[in-house]
Parts: sequence; structure tokens; C-alpha cells
Amino acid sequence: MASSRFPTVAPTEAVKRFLYDVAETANKTYPIWEKRLSAFLDEIEMDYEDKRMILEVQPIRHYYFASVVGIEAAKIRTLYSDEVAEELLADVNEFVDSLGGRTDHMISDLVFDIIQRVKISDTDDTKKSHDIALDRINDLLRLSSMESTKEMTKDIVFRQKMAQPIAVSVRHWWKGFKSCRQLAQTVPATSVAGQPETEPMSTAAAF
Repeated sequence: MASSRFPTVAPTEAVKRFLYDVAETANKTYPIWEKRLSAFLDEIEMDYEDKRMILEVQPIRHYYFASVVGIEAAKIRTLYSDEVAEELLADVNEFVDSLGGRTDHMISDLVFDIIQRVKISDTDDTKKSHDIALDRINDLLRLSSMESTKEMTKDIVFRQKMAQPIAVSVRHWWKGFKSCRQLAQTVPATSVAGQPETEPMSTAAAF
């Protein structure tokens, strides 16, 4: 079986590498997203305090990170068996909050909210995952409900410009991983002498 020739990686190590890589990518695209949001808010009439709450008080950086993780992690169930997928997602749940600098479960809760929303929309080709993530962020920031901003969230220019950084942050990580690595528990049992070694994964800076 060709896949057995791939280097093997422990599931937990694979998840850690996944999260570090997503954090690194999100770190690069988030400043663009935040700058665009600020520019759009500057173009409309809204209370200073409302704008300050959005840009300075709300944890928008964590919303953004969670959204990208959720879009990527949603693909796990399509690539692995239910048992393996549950193990990988459990590790995502365990590590993602601390990586994002949270002591609560805000990031992990949003990650799995996004996963569920992406799964629900799988049959709707017109609803792209980055649009789903943008809608959820808009809801969390109350942009879709405040009188001063709700029309802005429906504007096609706003939606395209705000969804684009999220879209380019999605690198189809798990598909790429599976094409060149094998999770350790999926390798058939062999003798100790012939057992494939588990490859350690390097890490990057946290989000």
C-alpha cells in the first residue's frame, strides 16, 4: 500500500503543527483584514464608542483565527474515518485556545461553531466557507444587527474585500498533509524492529 511508505506522525503532533501553521498564516493576513474593516467603518456614520468597541475591545483577532482554523478543520471529517477524525478534533479542541492566548474556551467554541456551519452548507455551492466565517464574525461584532453597519455587511464590495483575506488563509492543510504523511495509528502493526518511526513535527510562533 503506497501510503504506508509515507513518514508517520502522531495525531497530536500533527494537530499541533496544523495549528501552528494556521496561526502563522493568519498572522500574515489578519492585519490586512483589520485595516480593511477599519477603513469601512471610517466611511459610515457611527458612534465613536461603537467603533472603539469593535476595533479595540472585541477580540476580533481571535475571531479571525478561530474562523480560519474552523474552515480548515472542517475538512478533517472528509479525509479520515470517524474514529480518527474524532481524535484529531479532540486535540484541536484541547490546544487551540492556549495557542491563541486564551484561558477560556472562546476560540475552541467558535472553531466548532464554524465547523458545524460549514458542514451544514456543504450542499449549498453558493455559500463558500469564507463567506460563512465572515457572516459569523459580523454577527459576533454586531455589524449585521447595528443600524449603522447592517447595510454595510450586505454590500458586495464589503463582502468581497473582507472575505478575501480569510479565503487566502485557507491552504487546505489536511489534504496536503495526507498526501505526504500518515498518521501513526493508521499504520498496520509490525514488529518492533520493523515498526515505522513517528516523525516529530517542528513548530512555529503562536498566533
